[in-house]
Amino acid sequence: MGRRMHGGRRSLAVATAVVIAGGLTAGCGGDGQETPGGSKAANGAVALTWSMWASGTEDRNAWQKVADQVTQKYPNIKITLETSPFNDYFTKLGTRLAGGSAACIVSMQSLRTGGYVSGMRPLDDLIKKNNLDVADFDSSIMEGLASGGKQYALPYDVGSLIITYNKDMFKAAGVPAPKVGWSVADFESAAKKLTTGGKYGFVAYPSALGMFSMIMSQSGAEPLDASGKLTLTTEPMKAGFQWYADLPGKQGVAPKVPGVNNNWAETQFLSGAVAMSVNGPWSVLELKAQAKFDVGLATIPAGPNGTKSYSAGSGFGISQSCPYPDEAFKAISTMTSAEVLGQLGSVGRAYPARKSVQNTWYENAFEGAKPVLDAANASAKPFRTTRNWDPVEKLLAQYGIQALNGQATAADVLSQVQQQSPA
Repeated sequence: MGRRMHGGRRSLAVATAVVIAGGLTAGCGGDGQETPGGSKAANGAVALTWSMWASGTEDRNAWQKVADQVTQKYPNIKITLETSPFNDYFTKLGTRLAGGSAACIVSMQSLRTGGYVSGMRPLDDLIKKNNLDVADFDSSIMEGLASGGKQYALPYDVGSLIITYNKDMFKAAGVPAPKVGWSVADFESAAKKLTTGGKYGFVAYPSALGMFSMIMSQSGAEPLDASGKLTLTTEPMKAGFQWYADLPGKQGVAPKVPGVNNNWAETQFLSGAVAMSVNGPWSVLELKAQAKFDVGLATIPAGPNGTKSYSAGSGFGISQSCPYPDEAFKAISTMTSAEVLGQLGSVGRAYPARKSVQNTWYENAFEGAKPVLDAANASAKPFRTTRNWDPVEKLLAQYGIQALNGQATAADVLSQVQQQSPA
């Protein structure tokens, strides 16, 4: 998710602004025009800014190559890539969209789309004007990046939540590798055996996408009802949340959570302190580059009604304040082309949103990834959120940690979050 997951998704290194080589940069219009989000020179060359989240050199290099490919196709379009850690990205984006100072090209996550559309330009007219065939895009992520019947971003990735696990720890503990469709009971048994010597079988954290995937599979509960209203206090949700909270709180198969830190779960996994973590296919590049152990993929453990999982993804849209929407649309069309998404997939950076090139992801994925992801995709449903989701996410982290640390019941935490969340 795209994404970072935890939503997503987390940053191990602070990414600084990266300027793509060549020509103009925003704010340096020469004898031309200079406006928020871009500039235009007297010779017609347009410089656009693009805001994106990134973590680490591999991440930034992947996005730099994407920006370079826009200029290769359209030499009169130059892009300045502005990156920031995922944890900071949406707070900054909201402020800039509201103030009319956002980048021309804005990166958007499907589960947050509804909260930012007031500052984004609907793309439907531009799609029609440019005769862009969108049939190749996965329909679920197109829907996730739409709001009120209007399309606000073109997708670059889509992915279902899965379990990443440390193969070395499984082998050392004599625990069989998870099979597609393994059960909650199998998961709990493995987590107990893997919890030894100061290390734990699993890492739990109250990040919505990963946590609710586990809860939905275990109890069938979902955070929203059919009308899109937040419904956290149902009996199935309370039971599912309590089960998840008890993994560290009572069963002791996951470490206690020291505080609000969306990077913490991934750091625990990469350091070898825990054997399993909820993740998405968008993390493969980062895991391959940083993990000092063999990584395996598994489906979310199946509850009474089988394996369940949520899917999410990300894409690129255009801010309302962008003065060059036609050039920006040419850029995002290139950035989400089959050629570019095939390249992102082949290095494991994104499970492509275009169906025609999804097989490229497996070329550089972990061994055994295809049957796992195929099964996850078959059982997944798009993760839906309220229009004002960020406060809900923050409340879940604030109060959810208390439940995971055994300091509050799931029912009390869910009641607090439900009461304090915006309508």
